[in-house]
Amino acid sequence: MNFLPLTIVSSRVTLSLRLYSEGRVSFYSTDLEELERRGIPYTKAPVFYNPRMKLNRDLSVTVFSSLNLRSAADLMAASGVRALRLRLEGGADEVIACDSNCLSVQVMRINVRLNRATGIRVRCSDARLEAERMAWEGERVDYLDLDPFGSPAPFIDSSLRAVRGGGILGVTATDEPPLFGIYPKKLFRYYGVSGRKLPFCKEFGIRALISFVVRTAARLDLAAEPLLSYGEAHYIRAYFRIERGASRAQRLLGQLGWLAQRDGGFELMRGVDELPGSGGWMGPVWLGGLVSKDFLDELKPINEEVENLVERLREEADGPPFYYKLDDICSELNIRIPKISIVIESLREMGHFAARSHLDPLGVKTTASKSELEDLLRKLTSS
Repeated sequence: MNFLPLTIVSSRVTLSLRLYSEGRVSFYSTDLEELERRGIPYTKAPVFYNPRMKLNRDLSVTVFSSLNLRSAADLMAASGVRALRLRLEGGADEVIACDSNCLSVQVMRINVRLNRATGIRVRCSDARLEAERMAWEGERVDYLDLDPFGSPAPFIDSSLRAVRGGGILGVTATDEPPLFGIYPKKLFRYYGVSGRKLPFCKEFGIRALISFVVRTAARLDLAAEPLLSYGEAHYIRAYFRIERGASRAQRLLGQLGWLAQRDGGFELMRGVDELPGSGGWMGPVWLGGLVSKDFLDELKPINEEVENLVERLREEADGPPFYYKLDDICSELNIRIPKISIVIESLREMGHFAARSHLDPLGVKTTASKSELEDLLRKLTSS
């Protein structure tokens, strides 16, 4: 284990930092093992680093390098690992690495020197102020990454302004309870979406996040086209291509809509020009695709983990919004759960689209109705 004691006299703070490596980058950050011994959660680390978000960063490097982008900004850079990887692995010519925690900024500067990385500008500033500065001073970037602890909602407006036309915005959300409908009031306050917890709450959360970004962009006459979105155990993530133009924005608004849970499954209503009447409608949420297959075809995964994720997303790309949970339906029917592979194969033989949802090990995306799926499950478990 390698440690670097860092004393910041002005703040009377002494940090024990551990040397980590990720991708082709070595970097110092708070020693997480020491925090654990002291009973301090990693979220309270003076210089934040979450190893569980490696796939998140791997995919951002994949997106950046595959599209041959040149400039990037990480507005919540913490230790600077993503910014360094975008520069050294993604091939960025210039990267802005910003954080509002000046302690993190000092460690970032150490990490930049450690990796002998040029072309990285480290700044201590609030993410919103930095994004507004970039837009005002004409320093918009090809790729902007937004990875806050909690909700990205307060930062979307300013971040959209800092992306060049045709550039990419990557957004992470870790505030899953409101997005999943567990806290409906907070979901409405933060994202302007009405909803409650549903069996397919993870996909509802992704579609609520996309809806918020699309609507926020439209107010700026920007089109935020969703290219790739997915969920992992503790976060959801979406990538958008940002284009200028009211007509483009309006076309994307046409793919928002409403959802109502019914006894036979769920009902969808597309369009946001008129709010639906009574009947328990939830939304507005994104009802278009969660991924663009053309975009997936452009990606050149940097490792096996990214490749596996891309293939899982490709399999369900043509499916309808939302999915059925086999465990819930089988519990209602009081039958055992058949093998999901057999269920999917049988649905396809019936002429329906069917694929696993990457969001739930027992989630099935299909064009079959709930009653058709129930009949099939009864048949499979009776034989």
